Amino acid sequence: MRVGDLLTELDGRFPFDGAGAWDPVGLQIGGVDRPASRVGVCHEITDEVTARALGAGITVLVTYHPLLFAPTTSLVEGPGSSGRALKLAEAGVSVIVVHTALDAAVPGTGDALADALGLPRAIRLPDSEDPEAAMIGRVSTLDEPMEPDALAHLVATRLGCTVRATAPAGPVYSVALIPGSGGGFIAAAAAAADAVITGDVSHHRAREGSELGLFVIDAGHASSERPGVMALYSAILDVEPDAAFIEGDPTPWKG
Repeated sequence: MRVGDLLTELDGRFPFDGAGAWDPVGLQIGGVDRPASRVGVCHEITDEVTARALGAGITVLVTYHPLLFAPTTSLVEGPGSSGRALKLAEAGVSVIVVHTALDAAVPGTGDALADALGLPRAIRLPDSEDPEAAMIGRVSTLDEPMEPDALAHLVATRLGCTVRATAPAGPVYSVALIPGSGGGFIAAAAAAADAVITGDVSHHRAREGSELGLFVIDAGHASSERPGVMALYSAILDVEPDAAFIEGDPTPWKG
């Protein structure tokens, strides 16, 4: 299999043209005619992931988060994303990014989060004023109402993470799911659901949610994305059964 063949398979499952216009999805390092003889999948290309990928002889690395996000003017040895990009390029490792292409796909990252939590199958988050919220977000209507504290406990238990939650605002009948950094979509979530599960919620966004009657659960950026990343890995295993998952903690916060 060539890198281009893998790109075609991924584009068929998670169309790249469905990603955010700002998002550098698709082939980020390498060439379509290069071999994809040893495929790796990761959440984010950290120093740890880079070392493990090189040690495992990976020839193409499929990552959820982009390696190079901001415009890059140089690739030089040293720390940071440009240094990692140089190492991978010099070793002949191609890099494919899925990010919001996976989020926007159906099923996508939000659907995988709903499945991981055992919530009913979600639908797109309805919000005509914010197309990106509708692209990334999902909303699940519960079979039975849940108490807010029980929902927060479910999220912490199923995702294996510590959660932050606002004050309860009554029983939860519907849940918005916005994996990753969803603080900017609080108003959209409040218009569609009683609670939201997301990450990276600031003080002011949490306050906004409370004032709108929304129960906000911040499960962390990486924790809320992890089910989607594992769904990506499962999809690649359908194409390449010997693909490896390259472990590496993408969370910069410790303690």
